[in-house]
Amino acid sequence: MEYLLLEITIDPLDPFRDLLSYQLAEKGFDMFEETGTGLKAYAPLRSYDPVQVKEVFSDCEQLGCRINYREENIPWKNWNEEWEKNFQPEIIADRIYVRAAFHPPNPGFPIEILIQPRMAFGTGHHPTTAQVMEMMLGMDFNGKKVIDMGCGTGILAILAVKRGAISVIAIDNDANAVENSRDNVLKNDVANVIVLAGEAAALKDKQCDIFIANINRNIILTDLPLYKACMHAGGELITSGYYIQDLPMIQKKAQELGFEYKDHTVDKEWCCARFTL
Repeated sequence: MEYLLLEITIDPLDPFRDLLSYQLAEKGFDMFEETGTGLKAYAPLRSYDPVQVKEVFSDCEQLGCRINYREENIPWKNWNEEWEKNFQPEIIADRIYVRAAFHPPNPGFPIEILIQPRMAFGTGHHPTTAQVMEMMLGMDFNGKKVIDMGCGTGILAILAVKRGAISVIAIDNDANAVENSRDNVLKNDVANVIVLAGEAAALKDKQCDIFIANINRNIILTDLPLYKACMHAGGELITSGYYIQDLPMIQKKAQELGFEYKDHTVDKEWCCARFTL
């Protein structure tokens, strides 16, 4: 089976960059790789529709985004095997050791998380995931109920349980991420984690003390009211997946809804911010 490689060049600070993988996933692309100049997206050639892809880029242009791309047909590979070759253990704040099954354990760290590296987002290597994890280390999860929106590999849900959470609902709209999260929950032998497929509508009737949204700016701004509806008074909200220049609009929307800004961190222009309700 042949694949279509779409190599996209886009400004790393362009806010639409974070939405591209989401938009392309709806058009049949099932694997993504970030590069220094943009993004590589892969789709089975049989499911590739150039007209639909052009519509995505046309929408970008109307928003003022500048995007260049090229197409290339490539032979099939064992993509998980290729991904695993480049996956190395990650250390967070000298306290969390993230590894795959083919890496040896490291008992020198108080928290170890086992992640099967598939193409789902969230291995601790990206600055957004790493910042959320470090922020979680400074919070009290004991006896708390948690929602992890856009869970990717499930790494944040797993960490929440290891930090003392009594239950976690993890949600993602990508079928591969849902499957990967469920596998990783089992590999880490953590109880009380439910992984659901869906988007913000899946939050209906859910309640939590801590809400984590490591997604992107536009989705967070749109769905903040739904996040609030899930949260108990005094609850905490962690947001990430956007650049530092986007923080003021996140703060403004959050404050309009009754959230209080607490603090934030920055790494390579990526931001992670915490609010209380």
